[in-house]
Amino acid sequence: MLLGRTWKKVPLQKENLHWKPSLVVEKMNVVCSEGDQAMLQVQITGYPKPDMSCTFRDIPIKPSSKYKIYHENHEHILLLVIKDVHFEDAGVYTIMAENEIGFDSVDITLDVVRQKYPTIKSKIEDLSIGVDEIIVVPAEVDGLPKPQVQFLKEGKEIIQSEHIYVEENDPTYTLVLRNTNLKDTGVYSVVATNSLAQVSQFWGIYVYSKPKLLRKLCGDLEVSQDETVTIKAKIQAEPRATIKWFRNNVQLVGSRRLHIDDDDGFYLLQIRNIVIQDAGIYTFRAENAHGFVEDTVRIDVKKAPTILEAFDDALVLEQDVYHIIHTVEFAVKLEAFPLPEVKWFLDGEQLLDNTPEFTRFQTDDTIKLIVNEPTTDLSGEYLCRISNECGQAETSARLTVSCSPRIIVQLNDQKIDETLTLNLEVVVRGYPSPQFKWFRNSQELDPNERIQMGLETYGKMKYKIFCSVSDVTFAERGDYEVEVFNAFGSAKSRCFINVLTKPVILEAQMTDLVIKEGDDVTFTITAFSNPLPEATWLWEGTAINMNEKKDRNKLITSNNSTEFRLGIRRARMVDAGVYQCVLENCVGLTRYRAALAILRRKNDDI
Repeated sequence: MLLGRTWKKVPLQKENLHWKPSLVVEKMNVVCSEGDQAMLQVQITGYPKPDMSCTFRDIPIKPSSKYKIYHENHEHILLLVIKDVHFEDAGVYTIMAENEIGFDSVDITLDVVRQKYPTIKSKIEDLSIGVDEIIVVPAEVDGLPKPQVQFLKEGKEIIQSEHIYVEENDPTYTLVLRNTNLKDTGVYSVVATNSLAQVSQFWGIYVYSKPKLLRKLCGDLEVSQDETVTIKAKIQAEPRATIKWFRNNVQLVGSRRLHIDDDDGFYLLQIRNIVIQDAGIYTFRAENAHGFVEDTVRIDVKKAPTILEAFDDALVLEQDVYHIIHTVEFAVKLEAFPLPEVKWFLDGEQLLDNTPEFTRFQTDDTIKLIVNEPTTDLSGEYLCRISNECGQAETSARLTVSCSPRIIVQLNDQKIDETLTLNLEVVVRGYPSPQFKWFRNSQELDPNERIQMGLETYGKMKYKIFCSVSDVTFAERGDYEVEVFNAFGSAKSRCFINVLTKPVILEAQMTDLVIKEGDDVTFTITAFSNPLPEATWLWEGTAINMNEKKDRNKLITSNNSTEFRLGIRRARMVDAGVYQCVLENCVGLTRYRAALAILRRKNDDI
């Protein structure tokens, strides 16, 4: 800013007088806009003519392209011109005058006011974006005074809303478009205006849309034969989409029964006189350069179950034969709608749900029953019965599970009284039905009048194998074993049979005797039984007790529980009578008796 010269003329001093310099400033504060030039003026008096100098921030100012210093002697004025003023030039400028008489200085403050033409520093390019996206357009604006910023669409100021609004974060102004739609396509501009000028920048926004469903196909349909079915969808797309219809992934073309059309923005498919073969998954597909959209609907045509593929008889090995699990799968391929109810039967008995031996599986066209770990118990006739509201179908097959014999009821050790009948039996599972052999003490038994053997059916793939020995004797005690076998293996079971016998006297040294008083006598009995017997000696029906006074001359001994003795020392007259040896075990008892007569000894015999 140029300052006008409004100085008053300073009267000259008398000639030949000397005085010190004096500086007079009318404006102590000078204001200049950035980019202009500033003029600082000082009126000077003093004689002799003073030397002038200028400083800025204590640094001397010398004439240059930036600074110009002018002296106008006839008006005694010093003029400091600062060109192309910048904000950094603001501050205190000191002007000094000095002669031989003295010194004077004055400070002038320069204030720089920033001022710029508005500019839009951001280069905004044309934008292309899909629908339902977010557009963020930042514009960095500069200028002094601060410009006013407006965003326009097609030359009209944008009215802000939740959909489109401006965020201000000086110096950046951001235009935000949320959830873009096709109506947002157009020419946009940003305008920056201040007191100096107005600037604009233009760009285009093109909103495209891959196909978007505005109305989906209807839900899944269940229809009867000969009906007419119409399905339709509505879309939004930019550019226009190509439409295709599919059934089970095979593209459809129009025919007398299949009508494909575009009606008032709706794309429709009409099926006339629908038949079973029209059932399936129908797909509507719309596609343009930016993407595609699909929607599907299932159309089911009601039909009674029809078995297309049935299962066959199955023959498998039980898992424990070779330690391999052989699962069995009974599968049925069918056509039916609605989805049928399925029941499985084994030998006429319905299989319950959640039975661990079986796994069930069902889809629209397949039914399966998986026998997880086949055993002989699961052998038999399997029947699958399929039914819905339109009808019923069934199929069956036989499962045969082969396995080596497995003894499920073993032989057990037994004790049996002699002369009774010994019955041995095991329960065996296996297929084919097993053969068997019986052994006693490792010697094979052959059937005869006393020994009977056989095999009886005991359930599904189960058998009872028995051996019967009548009028059993002690000699037939010992280890009994049965071996069962078929083509896939064998199994054995064994037990010990203990034949019990009542005591039998083998030898008796006990007869009726006549002895003299004072003689010794011994009765000996040798016997056998199983288990070994216990012996009781009786005199006149009363048990002999060696601890009693009357029996102190009697001694009872036993050897290995097979030889039993009663000794009488120095027999007394009172010891005469009937003596008995009673042998007893759990089976029975045996008695042996003898009479003892005692003659009184005469004095001559003493």
